[in-house]
Amino acid sequence: MYAAFGSMVATTGALVPQIKADLELSDAAMGLVLGAWQLVFIGAAVPAGRVIDRFGVRRALMASMTVMLVSGFGRAAATGLPSLFVAVALLGAGAPIISVGAPKVAASLFEDRDRRLAVALYSTAPAIGAALGLALPGNVVGPLVGQDWRTIMVVLTGLAGLALVVWAVVSRGLDEVLVPGAGPTLSEYRDIAATPVVRFVLVLSIVTFFFVHGIGQWAVAILDSAGWTAQEAGSWAAFGTFGGLVAGFAVPRAATPERRPYLMIGTLLLGAGALGFLPTTDVSVLVPALLITFVARVALVPLLIMTLMDHHDVGPSRIAAATGLFFATAQIGGVTGPAVTGLLSDLSGGFRLPLAVHSLIMVAVAGAIAIGYRRAMASTG
Repeated sequence: MYAAFGSMVATTGALVPQIKADLELSDAAMGLVLGAWQLVFIGAAVPAGRVIDRFGVRRALMASMTVMLVSGFGRAAATGLPSLFVAVALLGAGAPIISVGAPKVAASLFEDRDRRLAVALYSTAPAIGAALGLALPGNVVGPLVGQDWRTIMVVLTGLAGLALVVWAVVSRGLDEVLVPGAGPTLSEYRDIAATPVVRFVLVLSIVTFFFVHGIGQWAVAILDSAGWTAQEAGSWAAFGTFGGLVAGFAVPRAATPERRPYLMIGTLLLGAGALGFLPTTDVSVLVPALLITFVARVALVPLLIMTLMDHHDVGPSRIAAATGLFFATAQIGGVTGPAVTGLLSDLSGGFRLPLAVHSLIMVAVAGAIAIGYRRAMASTG
């Protein structure tokens, strides 16, 4: 399910050049589209935790995947900016349940090293889906259907629908283990939000998602502008995403509480340095730049979520509500990141300026972690 979600997000980014040309959209307009689902996500993430606790993970995830499939087919039928925006926005109504449900299962069924392994496994899933969503349109599906972006979107949405069938089969009995509860109340959400470590992580989440989505959803267009063909740009972006899989699996497993702030700071600074080298056709420069950039994108989010999981004021009993707050807040950056990237690209005539802005933000986040992480972890709400 999480892999299907990653594929649904990445497919639109992979088809940015074709969609822009067909619907006559500017970079600024396309940036609004790429941030549309995160805008809805902000309002849907907090209720998602309550829906999961009340109705159970199995049924909630089946409903969320159905909504995302409607979003995919709606994008294929879009005729202009308004209809494309609405179709992409609909993805944000279903996605939060997956983003909140995966940590809920990991925190409830596993402890210590097993929990870190579970987080590593589910963290790699959206990256796998994203890699497929980036590579398949230009290299596999496109040649079969004549490179028509609408047909490509329909085919890939249908493939993502297989995840719904698989989940319905393998998740039988899961809700008997994770017994639905009444769900957190508004006062409980307020109590969690008042916890110092939660407030600290929420602030970090905004600027982290500004980078994660501001770069990730524009990756194909950035490479396309450097001189690569659409097929080549999709392949290189998929290559970077697969490289990020290694980090998505290895970093959470290695992220003991003592190591975690150093891993965050290191990935942020390395990622900030790599961004400026993305617009190139020199393979010897592009390969390390892509790998470092996507490692930073994949590794940061699970590290932040594990910070919440491991703190005594959150833990398994409150992780659904805490994760709901996390993603609702983080997607403020998820909305503004793609939009600002597109706007700055239009204003400057390329992607050098937006990439520089993202680098500066990543350095600022690394500084914030160096100063405040241990203080936040030691605090008690």
